[in-house]
Amino acid sequence: AVVSTQSTGWESKAQGFLLFLLIAAMINFVVGTFINTDEKKSTGFYGYNVEIMKYNMVPHFTDGENFFTVFSVFFPAATGIMAGANISGDLKNPSESIPKGTLLAIVLSGFTYCLFAFQAG
Repeated sequence: AVVSTQSTGWESKAQGFLLFLLIAAMINFVVGTFINTDEKKSTGFYGYNVEIMKYNMVPHFTDGENFFTVFSVFFPAATGIMAGANISGDLKNPSESIPKGTLLAIVLSGFTYCLFAFQAG
């Protein structure tokens, strides 16, 4: 609520800080997958194992789940991309920047989701 009463410049700075936090969390996740401890094994994380990865390459839905219920986890990333495209007031050349930014956001989001799915097992 406080951000909405301030200028767009302040809001842009806040978004930059939030972007930094998200990137730091993503790096933390990636680095954490390479650190294997007995404590992680007790919660089901065994590090990189080819047999487990082969098993996880095909779906094993639990009762009541299917492709569409799992896809609903990924779908908000696509709607968030469109929300970013709607913020075009600060761009110097919106007609060029919006398509490039939208496509880059789709590629980076897809890559990130695939990378994290691969690293999570």
